[in-house]
Amino acid sequence: MITCPQCNYENAEGSRYCSQCGASLSEESPADTKRKRLWLPILTPAIVLVLVGAALYFVYDQQAGINKEVVTWKTEAEEAALAGEYREAEKLLTRAIQERPDEEALQEELSHVQTALSMEKELEEVSKLLEEGSLSEADEQLSTIQAALKQENGRLYQTLVPALNEMDSRFTLQEVNEELSKITDVDELAAKLNTLSDLNLEEAAKVREKIYEKIVNRSTKTAEAAAEEKQYTEAIALIDEGLQYVSNDEKLIQLKERVQQEKQAFEQAAQERLESAMQQAAQDELRNETEALEVADIRMEKDEFGDYKISGELKSVATQVISTISVKYDIKTQDGEVVRSESAKVYPNYLTPGSTGSFEKMYYNLEEGEYMVEMTELEWLVE
Repeated sequence: MITCPQCNYENAEGSRYCSQCGASLSEESPADTKRKRLWLPILTPAIVLVLVGAALYFVYDQQAGINKEVVTWKTEAEEAALAGEYREAEKLLTRAIQERPDEEALQEELSHVQTALSMEKELEEVSKLLEEGSLSEADEQLSTIQAALKQENGRLYQTLVPALNEMDSRFTLQEVNEELSKITDVDELAAKLNTLSDLNLEEAAKVREKIYEKIVNRSTKTAEAAAEEKQYTEAIALIDEGLQYVSNDEKLIQLKERVQQEKQAFEQAAQERLESAMQQAAQDELRNETEALEVADIRMEKDEFGDYKISGELKSVATQVISTISVKYDIKTQDGEVVRSESAKVYPNYLTPGSTGSFEKMYYNLEEGEYMVEMTELEWLVE
């Protein structure tokens, strides 16, 4: 049995504390007990300092971890924004601000991302307007976005430039496509080709092909119309104008060859006509000079008074007007003896091609007898 030094209560062997009063049953000397009591005031503040230090370290370590996460989210948000993933950047920055709500830099960056998101949404609205064919509204909204973008600085807003340029190209493309139905002039069509030259959209290639087709059709139509009017030089010039833009078009090349052949045939025929006309002119000139008149009628009659009258008609077979016509003739006996050689003026003074003139002359002193008249010469002037 072990007797408690405090209350003398008998405790079982091996007990460390008294069952009666709870005093320690270990064998300690009064000196040891005194030393323990002396250390307690010293150890207590030390333990408190250790605990506080541990707590402060825990808090510091926790805040350091949060700071690291915030920095990571901010970096990832910047990368996402520069990649055009504005929605993801917004989520990351919102998460960072929840941890560091007083951080102005995060708030400012979130504001820029949200502005970019708003512009992106406006560009999507422009896309819908273009799909609906509302070009006027789309143009107005594009101008607004462009003006707003010019007011902003920084790499973030530059990421919107490609999308803005693409939307602007789509607008230009659709505008050109709608204007094509109203354009008929080749030069105007070519100007639209220049407008499309800087557009890399897949649809631009289709519109260019459409313009090429219109140039070919327009050149063909105008050239054929000119060729119909025998304006072959103009027709070839119109074809060459089209070939400036569609140099390998087989339709225009074949048309040019055909027009050139027609031009050559026409020029050859014209040359033959000219030569024929020159020959005819020479023949006409000779006729006008030598055979301009035909004698339609010439006769000699005796009237009731015994006087003789000679009359006749001449027809112009010249190709020009002739004038100052006179006839010469002989009056003969029935035996062929020339009694007189006379001349007379033909009236009217001017004869057009195919018209007739006449002459008449009286003889009062011819001896009684039978006479006949014979034309000997004709004279005239070619006008």
